[in-house]
Amino acid sequence: MIGARTRLLRNAELDRQSGDLVEHLESWISSGSPADLVELFDEGALSLLGAAIDRVGGCEGTIWLADSEERNLVATYNTGEDASALIGFEQPIGSGIISMVFSQQQPYCENDIGTSSGHDDTLDRKMAKHTTALLAVPLYFAFGLRGVISCVQLEEVENGDGKKGFSSADIETLALVSNLIERLVNETLLSSALGLSDAG
Repeated sequence: MIGARTRLLRNAELDRQSGDLVEHLESWISSGSPADLVELFDEGALSLLGAAIDRVGGCEGTIWLADSEERNLVATYNTGEDASALIGFEQPIGSGIISMVFSQQQPYCENDIGTSSGHDDTLDRKMAKHTTALLAVPLYFAFGLRGVISCVQLEEVENGDGKKGFSSADIETLALVSNLIERLVNETLLSSALGLSDAG
């Protein structure tokens, strides 16, 4: 929540130009591929994600970014041992739980994924692994919904503490980290767009 003193920073002239800034960012985002956009996630943001995945007892976490046509969610970053094989995988929007989280903009948690009718096991088959539990939250930045952060437990991979399944507290943890990552990415974008840093 923004405090009263912080509101004093508002500048009427800058406020009038805010629409132009949002439009400029949207145009820039639309012109890039998911592989380009993942470069906005700096070491600090990725470290936050990795720590959150460990904290909730996940085997790995993935950043999924929508392509410019919003036809697919593309795996652009993964914390697991098979990251190189997973990066670039496209999940059609309209199929699977990850897409549902994107479309409905609501977190999702499933601790018996094998019985879920919404689970698309295409990626499991590609990676020759079996997802047993899944946690996913929407990912926003640049004033819009841009993708999903997911965390899974895998039958073939032991997580750090042997925990089975995710809890409501784990949903809150991943949602908070998604929010913090949004702020970090927005700071990078705004600083660059306004010429306040040498980013980009």
